[in-house]
Amino acid sequence: MHSLPFSFPGFTVTEVISTEEKLTICATSQTEQAHCPTCQQVSHRIHSYYQRSPRDLPISGQTVQLRLRVRRFRCLNTACGKQTFAEPLPDLVGHTSRRTLRLTLLWTVFAIQSGGEPGARLLKAVGTTVSPDTLLRLARTSPIVESSTPEILGVDDFAFRRGLKYGTLLIDWERHQVVDLLVDRTAETLESWLQAHPGVKWISRDRSGEYARGAHLGAPEAQQVMDRWHVIKNWREALERVVSRLYSGLEQRLQQPSTPFKKRKKPRTIHEQAISDAAREQRLARYEEVLSYYQQGLSITQIAKQAHLTRTTVYKYLAAESFPERHPRSPSPGTGKLIAPYTAYLRERCTQGCQNAQQLYREIHEQGFSGNPRTVLRWLQAQGLFPRRYELRQFQEDWGRKAVPQTSHTMTEGEARLVPASQEGKTPAEPVVELPSARQLSYLFVKDPARLESHKQLILAFIRQEKELELAYQMTRQLFQLMKKKQGDEVAAWISICSQSGISELEAFALGIQKELPAFVAACSLAYSNGMAEGFVNKLKHIKGSMYGRGSFELLRRRVLLSAA
Repeated sequence: MHSLPFSFPGFTVTEVISTEEKLTICATSQTEQAHCPTCQQVSHRIHSYYQRSPRDLPISGQTVQLRLRVRRFRCLNTACGKQTFAEPLPDLVGHTSRRTLRLTLLWTVFAIQSGGEPGARLLKAVGTTVSPDTLLRLARTSPIVESSTPEILGVDDFAFRRGLKYGTLLIDWERHQVVDLLVDRTAETLESWLQAHPGVKWISRDRSGEYARGAHLGAPEAQQVMDRWHVIKNWREALERVVSRLYSGLEQRLQQPSTPFKKRKKPRTIHEQAISDAAREQRLARYEEVLSYYQQGLSITQIAKQAHLTRTTVYKYLAAESFPERHPRSPSPGTGKLIAPYTAYLRERCTQGCQNAQQLYREIHEQGFSGNPRTVLRWLQAQGLFPRRYELRQFQEDWGRKAVPQTSHTMTEGEARLVPASQEGKTPAEPVVELPSARQLSYLFVKDPARLESHKQLILAFIRQEKELELAYQMTRQLFQLMKKKQGDEVAAWISICSQSGISELEAFALGIQKELPAFVAACSLAYSNGMAEGFVNKLKHIKGSMYGRGSFELLRRRVLLSAA
């Protein structure tokens, strides 16, 4: 008698044979009677014995093979057409299967969670081999448990191929699980699903017009809830168009504060400059092409299709007074966050005449700076407060004449103009020397002002001196107030102010919101959002990626639904 850490119901283990890669377990059936599968009559008369050799779960990396000695019974019912029948083993192995039920369950889990090829590789490392086709066959034949219709439905899209083909993901907002996948994101498909699953009371969706129409037609009594994140996203895009229109005026109004040395950009190679020039010519050609199509009377969608551009880019080109040049990216923060708390002190010491980077490093190191001297040197050179090697001789005499010790740093007119009133009387922060792009400036409107870095607060204060941008900023804060404090009853007043602001971009946004007013009011009143749906979309992307784009929609749907069950 051999004891094993797992059970063989109805069998007695007689022998265990262990090799380096394989474990063979021999067992004999102890069943004395069985039911005929045809007439269901009990029989205790044994006809013969035979051997079954199914595979079982691996043990410590070893493949397990069972050798089961089972019985064949004779049917005692003379009227039954089956004279003999094999002993059924419903708790261990299927009627004709060559693997145990628990091994099949393990393979099915790997097939659903990992797919064919990855699942086969993982199972081989565990100690059992199986072909990828078998795993996919198990995933396709696994039954899907139909769930009840959710009262709160989340609707979001996902990409089969970005920009070309999309599907729809439906989730149960209360039970936190995927309900179904739809083959596309059209209103007709969503309408059909809602009509086949009555009982939905709330529908959380993005600002897609197709989803709005499909929800209205399929479940007219359900309350639609607009996703707050998408509202903020669309609002920021409107702000970006406002800033782009006013950007040239902001650049002209910005006065560069004087520095001992000119702030120079890293010079480009001839090859890099040629690539940049070619890219600009291509953008300029597309810009002129968009204007030409617009003068011909084509719609925005038609222009985007003809010019192979997004509608957002088309809107930007048409709103611009002239060709919108690309603005340089903001420098990567890198070690800038390390030295940021000490920039005011470094600027003051440079004004006092200290030009030794090592000495400056020692002074701020005593104050807690954890960087190295080269970080200090690069920052000083980038800000134009310290000469580069090729500038040292040229400006050495001028630097010595200008290095007059001062007890405190006197702000220039440009610096004083950029310091907000709330910061008066404090140590002056680093002045604004150049504006970020319009896109980056628009993000300053929607970020929490208390969490902005000092130089970004200065930039925000500078652009808010523009009348239209100050009004847009105040409306942004009011919008956040509506959403965070669930002030749905104040929505109509905010839309009225927005539509009469005199800013064309924001008036267009208000017009679009007014068409979906009940959904926007619900977004500012209820806690429902599409955040949960976005999380499930990320999981779906992982599953879709493991299929290498070769799986069918039905297989993807099964894997998503079964992995979430």
